[in-house]
Amino acid sequence: MFTAHISTDMKREQSVQEHCRNTAELCGGYCKLFGAENIGRLSGLLHDIGKLCSDFDNYIRGISGFSRGEIDHSYAGAKFITENSDKAHAGVARLIARVIISHHGLHDWVDDNCRDYFHIRIANDKNYEQIKENTSLMISTDEFDDLLKKADDEYRIICQKIKNISKNKTDCAFYLGLFERLIESALIDADRTDTAAFMDDEEYPEYFALHDLWLFMKNNMEKKLDSFSDRTDIISDQRKSISKRCADFAKNDVKICRLIVPTGGGKTLSSLRFAIEYCLEHGMEKIIYTAPFMSILEQNSAEIKGIAGEDNFIEHHSNALAEKSDNAEELSAYELHTERWDKPVIATTMVQFLNSLFLGKSASVRRFHRLAKSVIIIDEVQSMPLKCVNMFDLAVNFLSNICGAAIVLCTATQPVTDDVRFPMLLDEKESMTGDFNADFEIFRRTEIIPKTDEYGYSNEEAVDFCIDKFTLAGDLLVIVNTKSSALKIYELIKEKCKNDAEVVHLSTNMCPQHRRDKIEAIRVLLNEKKPVICVTTQLIEAGVDISFRCVVRSLAGLDSAVQAAGRCNRHGENNDICPVYLIKLKEEKLGNLKEISTAQYITQRIINKYEDISSPDVVSDYFRELYNSEKEKLSYSVRENETLVNYLSLNTKRYEMLPDPKTCSQLESQAFKTAGKLFNVIDENTRDVIVPYNKEAEEIISRLENKHENISLLLRKAQKYTVSIYIGTERKLYENNSLRDISCGAAILDRSHYNSEVGIDIEGAEKELLVF
Repeated sequence: MFTAHISTDMKREQSVQEHCRNTAELCGGYCKLFGAENIGRLSGLLHDIGKLCSDFDNYIRGISGFSRGEIDHSYAGAKFITENSDKAHAGVARLIARVIISHHGLHDWVDDNCRDYFHIRIANDKNYEQIKENTSLMISTDEFDDLLKKADDEYRIICQKIKNISKNKTDCAFYLGLFERLIESALIDADRTDTAAFMDDEEYPEYFALHDLWLFMKNNMEKKLDSFSDRTDIISDQRKSISKRCADFAKNDVKICRLIVPTGGGKTLSSLRFAIEYCLEHGMEKIIYTAPFMSILEQNSAEIKGIAGEDNFIEHHSNALAEKSDNAEELSAYELHTERWDKPVIATTMVQFLNSLFLGKSASVRRFHRLAKSVIIIDEVQSMPLKCVNMFDLAVNFLSNICGAAIVLCTATQPVTDDVRFPMLLDEKESMTGDFNADFEIFRRTEIIPKTDEYGYSNEEAVDFCIDKFTLAGDLLVIVNTKSSALKIYELIKEKCKNDAEVVHLSTNMCPQHRRDKIEAIRVLLNEKKPVICVTTQLIEAGVDISFRCVVRSLAGLDSAVQAAGRCNRHGENNDICPVYLIKLKEEKLGNLKEISTAQYITQRIINKYEDISSPDVVSDYFRELYNSEKEKLSYSVRENETLVNYLSLNTKRYEMLPDPKTCSQLESQAFKTAGKLFNVIDENTRDVIVPYNKEAEEIISRLENKHENISLLLRKAQKYTVSIYIGTERKLYENNSLRDISCGAAILDRSHYNSEVGIDIEGAEKELLVF
């Protein structure tokens, strides 16, 4: 017997045959959801046959001189299937071979030295004769031939589906790359799940009673809706109408649709109601909710969990991890479920969702196949970073047409991608609620009023304008584009209004817990009808449930103006239409924020073109102009005039420099490893700093300096007391001796440089003079 794994107590062994058979069973089951059961089964059977040799058996038993990773066991399955497939089955054989080679990490099939990496790997023959001889213990010739034929039939059907949605060679190569990642995902998950089950000596079951769960959730949803039934005002009636239209829409065969709902229209519950009904109607496997901002995600996750039930739900983001860090057993279970995304209802960030599609880390690749046959609700879709637009659109096309997912794009400000290079393939019947114009008219609670003359306002003039509007309204929200502008405007307003209003500052220079406490304090002031002025950045625009009588917004994108309006008269508590003013701050230095500069320019063009700039049609026109203006950025530009779309499709520059292009089809030349390393939803030119916001934060900092503590758990707990700072700020803080590094690698801010009003303060508080 050749051994795949030995338990940590050295009392149990798992054979290579048992492990490969178990992995094949799991992988085939995962892939069955998208019509690739036999591709998955054959991948699982062959993935570890490289362990069928004495060298690996001695290594796993600790009686060899080999170190971890030194024995290449991944090439053998790829070599075996390539050698034993005829020309008719060459396409599916190459796919499975690449998947096997990559089951411990992605590769570039044409690498940065312009070599055919696939053929380099399968040229290996170390221990191959012994492996080949022992493979008959794993799989007979008849079983192999039968599985290969069935896998080939599946592959041809999927290739035809890909061809049907491809406009050109680039589309086709991108979709083929995603299909390879999909099988890779299923294999990684199956391999790791069976290994963990053996090592932990317990089963990790999948969920099977899904129909009963969807009925349970439908019943909970109906109870929730019944609690609103006695409300008969026009707003409540329209919310009920939106909700019913969403439920009725579930009878359709949905691939990609839009849910365009005005702020306050009950978008979260309506989209979830559709998802539940659609799962019942079409036998779907999962409901996945994604949101771009933690404020939205945490707020809506509580709603979703209440309907799904805690045992059926996982919330995947850093704050959720930190909340469980005191309970080791609960944390371990949480980490397992977030690694696998095996719960039937999932709420996660847009970052984690995009990472599952494009990031190179195996943990992210592993989750990808869980998106198959799911209802995927993408909230605030207009927040998609410009650089990700083309990749996102292509991925959504793939998920809906190849993986059987139903995609719901939610927002009050829907972007339009029909004019971009890689358009999203929206359903013919794309609007879930039909004609939504009446919804927007009934929910109209604000008016966006441009005050953007060509000269703009100085800071002093802007402050006078804001104070004038505050005097009329009784409270005011001021939103600007930069932290420095927010701080300057805050200081000026506070100086002039210190006796007339509570003036509050909010920015990302504050840690998340600090911001949450400030927002809660503002809510209390507003509920008590106290005079309050809040000066902040765009962090407040999406998902923060707060309502002012008047908003002043520094000019940015039109979508930002509409989102800002969502913080004004949010619940229609003021009978009158409330104003949202757009102003141009001429002293606001945007520096490298070129996307905001472009958005300002296009918004001004829209202002000059339309009278009502908040209507859905006008917002669509804004996005068309924006995407046309920024089309060079939409494919995720990287070094040397390259794009991630190219790396993940034709990999043209490298392919054209291959010594012999005939050895490799350009449709199979993707640079997955390079693209996976370069992909970042959020640009990472920042450093995380732990700040001494309160006693708990100070205690965490103190414990982090004790090497006997569980550092990883403490760092998770510290996330709500962490601020991301740019390199320039980091340098200044070091120069002031107010930032120090501790042994675990964390950076700690000195207490004198954290201010209860503004967060991180580069100048710091004045030191008291000590008199002896």
